[in-house]
Amino acid sequence: MPNIIQKLFQKTPMSSATSAYEFFLENDTLPASPRILDLGTGGGHGARYLQARIPDGLVLGIDLAYECARPPGGLHEPPYFIQGDALALPMAESSLDAVIAVMAFHCLPEPERIIREAVRTLRPGGKLLIADVNGEHWMARPFEWVEHWFISPLTRAYTVDQVRGMMSAAGLTGFQMRRRPGKENGFMQWMSARKPPA
Repeated sequence: MPNIIQKLFQKTPMSSATSAYEFFLENDTLPASPRILDLGTGGGHGARYLQARIPDGLVLGIDLAYECARPPGGLHEPPYFIQGDALALPMAESSLDAVIAVMAFHCLPEPERIIREAVRTLRPGGKLLIADVNGEHWMARPFEWVEHWFISPLTRAYTVDQVRGMMSAAGLTGFQMRRRPGKENGFMQWMSARKPPA
C-alpha cells in the first residue's frame, strides 16, 4: 500500500506528465494495433495517454500498488490496469510489442532480472524503453537521497552505460539513448533496445 508521500505525489502535476510517452510515440515506430505494457504505471496517466493516442492498440498498466492505478472510468475498457510484480509479469511469452518504464526503473528491485522478464514478454522485434533519471546528472545523487528518505531505499539513478550493459546482457540489441531537443543536459534520458527477430 502506498505511503502518504506516494499518495501526495500522485496529486502533483509531475505524476500526470505525459511528455515521456509523447516522446516515445514521436521517435519510435510501432506495428499496427500494438500491445504495450506501461511498467510501474503509478496513477495510470501515461497508460491512458497512450491508449488515447493509439486507439486501435491495447495498453496495459501494471503496478505493485494497485491503489495507485485504479482507473476512474472502471475496469471494462482499455487501458487495463493490473496489480502485479515486475519480477514476475503476468503476461505470456512474446505477447507484447513494447514495454515502457517511465520514471519507474530507478526504484525497482533487481533491475537485471526485471529487464530479462520484460524481454520474455516481448515479441521478436519488440522494444523495451526506459525513460528515467540521468545517473550522471548533478541532480542524480540529491534525487537518490530524497527518494531514499521519503519513497524507497531501492532508488538508484543508473548511468547510460549501466542500462546499456543490463539490456545487452538480457539479449537486447540496437541500444539507443536520446534526450529531448533543447534539453540535452537535462535530468531525463530515454534508453531503448529491441528483442532480436526470431
